[in-house]
Amino acid sequence: MIPSLAGILACIAVALAGRLWGSATLVGLPAALAFGATAFATLPALGGSSPQIYTIFAMSLVVAPFLRPGGIATLASGVRRTPVSLVLVVMIVHASATAMILPRLFAGETSVFVPSRQTGEIMETVLAPVSGNISQTAYFVLGALTCLVLCATLPTGGRLALIRRGLMLWAILNAGLGAIDLLAKLGGAGDVLEFIRTASYAMATDVEHAGFFRIAGGHSEASAFGSAIFASMVFCMTWARMTGDRRVGLLAAASLGLLLLSTSTTAYACLAIYGAGLAGLALLNLLRGRVRKADLALLYAVLAGAAIVLAIHLYNNNAFDAVRKLLDAAIFNKASSSSAAERGYWNMRSFETFLETGGLGVGMGSSRASNWLIAALSQTGAVGVALQLLLALALLRPLPQNRPHDPQLRALHEAARATGLASITAMMLNGSSADPGMLFFICVAVTLSSRRVLLAQPGAWPTPRALSWRPPVPPGQLPPTQLAHDHG
Repeated sequence: MIPSLAGILACIAVALAGRLWGSATLVGLPAALAFGATAFATLPALGGSSPQIYTIFAMSLVVAPFLRPGGIATLASGVRRTPVSLVLVVMIVHASATAMILPRLFAGETSVFVPSRQTGEIMETVLAPVSGNISQTAYFVLGALTCLVLCATLPTGGRLALIRRGLMLWAILNAGLGAIDLLAKLGGAGDVLEFIRTASYAMATDVEHAGFFRIAGGHSEASAFGSAIFASMVFCMTWARMTGDRRVGLLAAASLGLLLLSTSTTAYACLAIYGAGLAGLALLNLLRGRVRKADLALLYAVLAGAAIVLAIHLYNNNAFDAVRKLLDAAIFNKASSSSAAERGYWNMRSFETFLETGGLGVGMGSSRASNWLIAALSQTGAVGVALQLLLALALLRPLPQNRPHDPQLRALHEAARATGLASITAMMLNGSSADPGMLFFICVAVTLSSRRVLLAQPGAWPTPRALSWRPPVPPGQLPPTQLAHDHG
């Protein structure tokens, strides 16, 4: 193992920030996802794999119950009450077993796509066991174990409020790193965040697209940043729409601005899908006779934006030439590009591989595609996809409308649902692995845990003080309001 000083320092900084906000692990785990190109070490024994810093927080979270007195009993009790526990356990066993067996069972019988050791470029070759079978399966198993532990422990002790803080910090870091990256490039400083990009995979950070700088933020390329900023925008917008929190609304607006400037085709496609979903939801509310202020505010914002754009165009019909050029390059002409043709070929051959193996797949990490569903089919087979879709169904179940709910906890439930679906949407457009990602597993756990608390105790939040933006009050110290009351 070759440690990375920058990665270790980033890990420490996130842990300290998480501790300041209440928990180094529960807050730090989501926050660390903003550093998508930062690894704490490189593992030459696994083909140069470089684990991102979030894995440190995830492993700490998984191990913690086994180190606390009574932690194992508490974990076991929570697992028994978690409806998806069996699905997660079967997923772990299936992915681990097939990653070891299938590449050897079908070796040489089909073709796969793997990165070249010399150049890092993706090449087509015959199926054989590779280091990715171990590393990719390890990431997937870690994500599933994290989901299992979170589902078992989040409903108690105010942990839901803590992980909500972590998701907020993740959104802040995504926007902050994206803004730093953009401003530095506009100022001619180039990629000032290069020092935190310690992962061993290829970076495409200091590049332009149709005359616009590509924003990478804390990630390896604009596409990865676009997916991340889209998911964090959805989280903030859902929270702001349901709670009326203006600060989070401003963060959502900033994230939207960075998304529009990211030059990422994936981000633009996700935004179009999300916009269509919001329009459909608003129309459904209108047909039911329930017109929400948030829907009206969104409509007014869209109309105002359209009016401003039209006025600028009427004043100067060449004002949007650069934007038109960007849209042509990123969207309208994308399908005819060599990159799109290459990714289309990956998907076609990956689906053929799924058929050639009789629906069993070639094992986690054996190949790659350009669509999460096709990658999952080709690697984990029909059984693996069915298990992951069962888990994703948790994000599709709405809360009952005929009973009262705590508004803050309900907002967290809906924000986690929307964010999980947003992450899957982005993965469907550019996901190369069968692993849906740590963000998806976190959102599933938060959704199920908040739902469990809401249905068990309508109108109750486990720890009311955790709703504050300030760190929790240390044990033995009175909160400021109580101190003022005592000295009054």
